[in-house]
Amino acid sequence: MALVEADFHGGHGYQSARVWRAGAGVWGPAHTWDFGGPRQGWPINAALALLGAVPGGDRDLFLTVGLGRESDEDGWAWLATRAAWAGTYDEWYEEREREREETARAAREADGHRRRTDVPVVLDGGAVMDVLGLPPGPMVGAAIRHLQDVHAERGLTSREEAVRELRAWAAAQRTDA
Repeated sequence: MALVEADFHGGHGYQSARVWRAGAGVWGPAHTWDFGGPRQGWPINAALALLGAVPGGDRDLFLTVGLGRESDEDGWAWLATRAAWAGTYDEWYEEREREREETARAAREADGHRRRTDVPVVLDGGAVMDVLGLPPGPMVGAAIRHLQDVHAERGLTSREEAVRELRAWAAAQRTDA
């Protein structure tokens, strides 16, 4: 068993670790604020290696075993409560990954209904309403999101190109252009 602790804020912090076997301390406590040396010597990675963890690729053991998944005690406590039903760690992890995929899918769908702030608007709402003859409403937002998606994918270089794209999209939406 190991007790590990990491506390970082703004790139500065510390790590501490200690390992027990059969109730007796076999290593540590180790503590450092200095992360200039090799990662395998950092307290948490050293403790995990003593427990038999094997690095995955170029990632350190801390990330390989999943300790980078949560950022505070509340997150880990929530995960422990959620995992109490599982018969094995693998069973719990597979369910958690399914939940993450579902959450990511829902977020992608929700993003389709929100304006993207990271992509410039080639035509503003007024121009969209003028080009398509639309009143203010959700179709104007949907048209702007479509133009932003096109811009993000292949770039729209001119107002004329944006108008052509908008009219083609509107026709596909069965909207009078």
